[in-house]
Parts: sequence; C-alpha cells; structure tokens
Amino acid sequence: MSAILYYTASLKNELIKLKRTFAFWLTIISAVLFPILFIVAYIFERKTLVPLAGINPWEKFMVTQIANSTPFFIPMFIVLITSLIMQIEHKSLGIKHLFALPVPKWSIYFGKLSIVILAIIITYVYYYIAILLSGVLLGFVYPDLGFLNFPPEHWRYLKMLMTSFVASFGIIGIQFWLSFRFKNFVIPLGFGMFLAIIGIIVSQAPQLSIYFPYSFSVLSVSLGDKMPLIFGVSSVTIFSIMCFLITSAFGYYNIKTLNIK
Repeated sequence: MSAILYYTASLKNELIKLKRTFAFWLTIISAVLFPILFIVAYIFERKTLVPLAGINPWEKFMVTQIANSTPFFIPMFIVLITSLIMQIEHKSLGIKHLFALPVPKWSIYFGKLSIVILAIIITYVYYYIAILLSGVLLGFVYPDLGFLNFPPEHWRYLKMLMTSFVASFGIIGIQFWLSFRFKNFVIPLGFGMFLAIIGIIVSQAPQLSIYFPYSFSVLSVSLGDKMPLIFGVSSVTIFSIMCFLITSAFGYYNIKTLNIK
C-alpha cells in the first residue's frame, strides 16, 4: 500500500470516530457561543449601538467580535479539542491497538494530527457563518441597526481569522504531542490551560511574547500592522509554523521510539 493510501485510510478512520464523540459537538458549540452572546448584547444595548447614517454596522460588529473572542478563546479551544480527540484512544486503550496494526506509525500520528487541524478549521468556518447569520438576524428583527443595508467586507474579516488560525499552529503542535504522549487526560489539559493563561499575560510584553507560542493568537490581533516582520512576513506567522514543524517532527520521533504499553 502506498503512503497516500495509508494516510487517506487513517483520515477516514479518524473521521468516523470523531462523529461519535463530544469533540464533534464541541466544534459546533464553540462556533456559535460568541455570536449568541453578541446577539444578546445587541438586544440589550440596541439603542446605543444604532450606527450613524452612512456607517457600515458590520465593521464594528465583526471586528469587535473577532478581536475580542479569538485571542483568548482559540488557545483554550485548541487545548480542549486536542485533549478530547486523543482521550478517545487513551480511554479505550486504542493507541495500543492502533500501533499493533500492520500500518506505519507515521500514518497514525499524522492522520490524527490532520483531524485535529480539520476540526479547528471547521470551527473557524462555523464561527464565521454564525457571525454573519447573527448579524442578518439582528438586521431582520431590528432594521434600525442597518445590517441589511450594507454588505460585510468579507476579505478583511476572513484575513483576520486566517491570521489567527496560522498563529495557533504552534499550540496545535505542542498540545497534540502532549495529548498523544500522556494517557492521563488531566496532564495535557492542565498544562495547556496553564500556558494559555500565561500566554495572555505575557502578551502584554510583545518583545518577549513573540517567542512564546501560547501568546501568538493574542498578538496576531493586538499588534495587527505593528507586528514585527521577517523577510516581509509576520514574525508570529513564521515562529508559529516553525514551532509546529519542530514539535510535530519531535512528537512523531518520540512516539515512534516509544514502547506503548
């Protein structure tokens, strides 16, 4: 069997297992949580949020929501979704069974890693759709908010989300290795939550936090155009991808040489 067939077979197997877990529903719940909260906020504060004539209400609605939710929510979500997906295997001793199968270990490791990334991408997509639908709903119920009178600047908002997603790659690599390595659900979850909180605190010092992966999601929004560049590319983007590649390679090597009991 070729490498591509091993990989695709692993992906199909992981997708089937994901559908039967809470991790699948978490992608939906997480995506709609903040849009629902913003709907409630707009309902109670509607009179103060009615835009002036000619002002596009989508700008404040979208930017405020993305800027206030993704920096703090995404690291926590990655820690939780990664731990949950791997707990499926650890709980049922599935790791031991998988490594006993006549398939290469790399297809198992990177197949699961791909599923984690896919789950995060799906959450981003659901999140953006939920924001748009919540704005349209508010526009129908309260026409004076003006959401139906202007089109949203999709590319601007999608760019913000894509920047946040790429900035999260460092956390994905670290958390996936930890979740794969330790059977105890509490270890990667507690470690990740602790570092995510530290990342929020450390982000107040951009000169130092650009080297701390758990701060990257915050910095991708807070610094914006002020982000330091390396060869014309955001330093957080480069460091995040480098961290992901290094931790993924190290994680696979560690698992490959590990005696699974």
